[in-house]
Amino acid sequence: MKPLMVRGVTAGTRGCAKCEEYTALREKAKQDGDYGKATTYEILRRRHPSHETPSRTARWGLPA
Repeated sequence: MKPLMVRGVTAGTRGCAKCEEYTALREKAKQDGDYGKATTYEILRRRHPSHETPSRTARWGLPA
């Protein structure tokens, strides 16, 4: 099985179990041909909280 490519998550910054679950669900939906559902799972994964330490400006909701 090939490793899953996840945008915004590198090998050094693995996501949490929820991130990996969304990625697996997205890949399954893509294999089934349901691209709408795959897109939904990708959006959910991207909106999932970041696991990096927030910058000072990010804490105030400002762009980095």
